[in-house]
Amino acid sequence: MNNGDENRRSFRVNESTYLKYDLLTDEEFELGLAHRKISRGENDDLRARLVELDARLSETMYRMTAESDTVGKCITLLNDKINLLFDALPGVQQTKADLAQQQLVRCDVGADGIVFPSKQVIDVGAKLHLRMLLASDKRMVETFCRVVRHAEPPPGNDPDTYTIGIAVEFHGMMPSEREMLIQHMFNLESETLRMRRLQLDKVAD
Repeated sequence: MNNGDENRRSFRVNESTYLKYDLLTDEEFELGLAHRKISRGENDDLRARLVELDARLSETMYRMTAESDTVGKCITLLNDKINLLFDALPGVQQTKADLAQQQLVRCDVGADGIVFPSKQVIDVGAKLHLRMLLASDKRMVETFCRVVRHAEPPPGNDPDTYTIGIAVEFHGMMPSEREMLIQHMFNLESETLRMRRLQLDKVAD
Protein backbone atom coordinates (compact mmCIF):
# COMPACT_ATOMS: atom_id res chain seq x y z
CA MET A 1 0.00 0.00 0.00
CA ASN A 2 1.49 3.36 -1.04
CA ASN A 3 1.46 6.44 1.19
CA GLY A 4 -1.54 7.96 -0.63
CA ASP A 5 -3.67 4.85 -0.13
CA GLU A 6 -2.51 4.55 3.47
CA ASN A 7 -3.47 8.16 4.20
CA ARG A 8 -6.92 7.66 2.66
CA ARG A 9 -7.47 4.48 4.67
CA SER A 10 -6.34 6.09 7.94
CA PHE A 11 -8.48 9.21 7.49
CA ARG A 12 -11.22 9.61 10.15
CA VAL A 13 -14.28 11.81 10.61
CA ASN A 14 -16.49 12.31 13.64
CA GLU A 15 -19.98 11.52 12.35
CA SER A 16 -23.50 11.46 13.79
CA THR A 17 -24.67 7.88 13.33
CA TYR A 18 -27.58 5.58 14.03
CA LEU A 19 -25.93 2.31 14.97
CA LYS A 20 -27.00 -1.21 15.84
CA TYR A 21 -24.92 -4.33 16.37
CA ASP A 22 -25.31 -7.99 17.32
CA LEU A 23 -22.72 -10.09 19.10
CA LEU A 24 -21.78 -13.21 17.13
CA THR A 25 -20.23 -16.53 17.99
CA ASP A 26 -17.12 -17.54 16.04
CA GLU A 27 -19.26 -19.94 13.99
CA GLU A 28 -21.88 -17.29 13.21
CA PHE A 29 -19.12 -14.88 12.20
CA GLU A 30 -17.47 -17.33 9.79
CA LEU A 31 -20.80 -18.50 8.36
CA GLY A 32 -21.88 -14.89 7.89
CA LEU A 33 -18.75 -14.01 5.93
CA ALA A 34 -19.11 -17.13 3.78
CA HIS A 35 -22.78 -16.41 3.09
CA ARG A 36 -21.99 -12.83 2.14
CA LYS A 37 -19.43 -13.97 -0.44
CA ILE A 38 -21.97 -16.36 -1.97
CA SER A 39 -24.79 -13.81 -2.02
CA ARG A 40 -22.58 -11.25 -3.75
CA GLY A 41 -21.81 -13.64 -6.54
CA GLU A 42 -25.30 -15.09 -7.01
CA ASN A 43 -28.05 -12.87 -5.65
CA ASP A 44 -26.68 -9.41 -4.92
CA ASP A 45 -25.26 -8.37 -8.28
CA LEU A 46 -27.53 -5.34 -8.71
CA ARG A 47 -26.74 -4.01 -5.25
CA ALA A 48 -22.99 -4.52 -5.77
CA ARG A 49 -23.09 -2.69 -9.11
CA LEU A 50 -25.05 0.22 -7.64
CA VAL A 51 -22.62 0.52 -4.74
CA GLU A 52 -19.69 0.51 -7.17
CA LEU A 53 -21.30 3.19 -9.36
CA ASP A 54 -22.07 5.27 -6.29
CA ALA A 55 -18.46 5.07 -5.15
CA ARG A 56 -17.16 6.11 -8.58
CA LEU A 57 -19.64 8.98 -8.82
CA SER A 58 -18.73 10.16 -5.32
CA GLU A 59 -15.03 10.20 -6.22
CA THR A 60 -15.67 12.18 -9.40
CA MET A 61 -18.03 14.52 -7.55
CA TYR A 62 -15.38 15.25 -4.92
CA ARG A 63 -12.81 16.14 -7.56
CA MET A 64 -15.04 18.09 -9.92
CA THR A 65 -16.74 20.20 -7.23
CA ALA A 66 -13.33 21.67 -6.40
CA GLU A 67 -12.87 22.65 -10.07
CA SER A 68 -16.38 23.70 -11.08
CA ASP A 69 -19.36 24.30 -8.84
CA THR A 70 -21.83 23.80 -11.72
CA VAL A 71 -20.34 20.49 -12.83
CA GLY A 72 -20.15 19.39 -9.20
CA LYS A 73 -23.88 20.09 -8.74
CA CYS A 74 -24.70 18.09 -11.87
CA ILE A 75 -22.72 15.08 -10.65
CA THR A 76 -24.35 15.42 -7.24
CA LEU A 77 -27.77 15.12 -8.87
CA LEU A 78 -26.68 11.97 -10.70
CA ASN A 79 -25.36 10.57 -7.44
CA ASP A 80 -28.67 11.34 -5.73
CA LYS A 81 -30.45 9.44 -8.49
CA ILE A 82 -28.28 6.38 -7.88
CA ASN A 83 -29.00 6.63 -4.16
CA LEU A 84 -32.74 6.67 -4.84
CA LEU A 85 -32.43 3.46 -6.84
CA PHE A 86 -30.40 1.87 -4.08
CA ASP A 87 -32.92 2.92 -1.43
CA ALA A 88 -35.70 1.30 -3.47
CA LEU A 89 -34.11 -2.15 -3.21
CA PRO A 90 -36.08 -4.69 -1.14
CA GLY A 91 -35.23 -4.53 2.54
CA VAL A 92 -33.13 -1.35 2.40
CA GLN A 93 -35.95 1.02 3.34
CA GLN A 94 -37.04 -1.17 6.25
CA THR A 95 -33.46 -1.53 7.51
CA LYS A 96 -32.97 2.24 7.39
CA ALA A 97 -36.27 2.81 9.20
CA ASP A 98 -35.24 0.35 11.91
CA LEU A 99 -31.85 2.01 12.33
CA ALA A 100 -33.41 5.47 12.56
CA GLN A 101 -35.19 4.30 15.72
CA GLN A 102 -31.82 3.91 17.46
CA GLN A 103 -30.26 6.61 19.63
CA LEU A 104 -28.16 9.03 17.57
CA VAL A 105 -24.50 8.86 18.62
CA ARG A 106 -21.19 10.32 17.46
CA CYS A 107 -18.71 7.81 16.00
CA ASP A 108 -15.16 8.16 14.67
CA VAL A 109 -15.61 6.66 11.20
CA GLY A 110 -12.79 5.35 9.00
CA ALA A 111 -12.40 3.15 5.95
CA ASP A 112 -11.18 0.13 7.91
CA GLY A 113 -13.27 0.49 11.06
CA ILE A 114 -14.96 2.79 13.53
CA VAL A 115 -14.90 3.75 17.19
CA PHE A 116 -18.40 3.88 18.64
CA PRO A 117 -19.58 4.85 22.13
CA SER A 118 -20.90 2.16 24.43
CA LYS A 119 -22.62 1.96 27.79
CA GLN A 120 -20.84 -1.31 28.53
CA VAL A 121 -17.53 -3.01 27.79
CA ILE A 122 -17.38 -5.40 24.84
CA ASP A 123 -14.44 -7.79 25.08
CA VAL A 124 -11.50 -7.33 22.73
CA GLY A 125 -11.75 -10.06 20.11
CA ALA A 126 -15.55 -10.12 20.17
CA LYS A 127 -17.16 -10.42 16.72
CA LEU A 128 -20.10 -8.28 15.65
CA HIS A 129 -22.59 -7.83 12.84
CA LEU A 130 -22.85 -4.03 12.58
CA ARG A 131 -25.27 -1.77 10.75
CA MET A 132 -24.98 2.01 10.75
CA LEU A 133 -26.89 4.83 9.10
CA LEU A 134 -24.83 8.00 8.59
CA ALA A 135 -26.98 10.96 9.60
CA SER A 136 -25.44 13.46 7.15
CA ASP A 137 -26.71 11.75 3.99
CA LYS A 138 -28.60 8.64 5.19
CA ARG A 139 -25.91 6.40 3.73
CA MET A 140 -26.12 2.89 5.16
CA VAL A 141 -23.20 0.60 5.95
CA GLU A 142 -23.58 -3.04 6.93
CA THR A 143 -20.55 -5.16 7.75
CA PHE A 144 -19.02 -7.74 10.03
CA CYS A 145 -16.34 -6.54 12.40
CA ARG A 146 -14.08 -7.49 15.31
CA VAL A 147 -13.34 -5.51 18.46
CA VAL A 148 -9.63 -4.60 18.42
CA ARG A 149 -9.29 -2.26 21.41
CA HIS A 150 -11.02 -0.02 23.94
CA ALA A 151 -10.75 3.77 23.70
CA GLU A 152 -12.19 7.03 24.95
CA PRO A 153 -15.77 7.62 23.73
CA PRO A 154 -15.71 9.73 20.55
CA PRO A 155 -16.25 13.49 21.09
CA GLY A 156 -19.84 14.67 21.06
CA ASN A 157 -21.36 11.94 23.24
CA ASP A 158 -22.72 12.23 26.79
CA PRO A 159 -19.82 10.97 28.98
CA ASP A 160 -22.23 10.02 31.76
CA THR A 161 -24.18 7.75 29.41
CA TYR A 162 -21.42 6.39 27.19
CA THR A 163 -18.44 5.49 29.35
CA ILE A 164 -16.22 3.71 26.83
CA GLY A 165 -15.33 3.69 23.14
CA ILE A 166 -15.29 0.40 21.23
CA ALA A 167 -12.85 0.28 18.31
CA VAL A 168 -13.75 -2.29 15.67
CA GLU A 169 -12.09 -3.45 12.46
CA PHE A 170 -14.29 -4.19 9.44
CA HIS A 171 -14.29 -7.68 7.89
CA GLY A 172 -15.83 -8.80 4.61
CA MET A 173 -16.44 -5.30 3.24
CA MET A 174 -16.41 -5.02 -0.56
CA PRO A 175 -13.74 -2.72 -2.07
CA SER A 176 -16.51 -0.63 -3.69
CA GLU A 177 -18.26 -0.25 -0.32
CA ARG A 178 -14.98 0.80 1.30
CA GLU A 179 -14.32 3.30 -1.48
CA MET A 180 -17.84 4.68 -1.05
CA LEU A 181 -17.15 5.20 2.64
CA ILE A 182 -13.82 6.91 1.92
CA GLN A 183 -15.42 9.28 -0.56
CA HIS A 184 -18.24 10.01 1.87
CA MET A 185 -15.70 11.01 4.52
CA PHE A 186 -13.74 13.25 2.14
CA ASN A 187 -16.97 14.87 0.88
CA LEU A 188 -18.04 15.53 4.46
CA GLU A 189 -14.66 17.03 5.34
CA SER A 190 -14.68 19.10 2.12
CA GLU A 191 -18.11 20.53 3.00
CA THR A 192 -16.94 21.30 6.54
CA LEU A 193 -13.92 23.18 5.20
CA ARG A 194 -16.10 25.05 2.70
CA MET A 195 -18.45 26.21 5.48
CA ARG A 196 -15.49 27.35 7.57
CA ARG A 197 -14.14 29.37 4.64
CA LEU A 198 -17.54 31.02 4.18
CA GLN A 199 -17.66 31.92 7.87
CA LEU A 200 -14.14 33.37 7.72
CA ASP A 201 -15.08 35.38 4.61
CA LYS A 202 -18.09 36.82 6.44
CA VAL A 203 -15.92 37.80 9.39
CA ALA A 204 -13.38 39.42 7.04
CA ASP A 205 -16.13 41.44 5.35
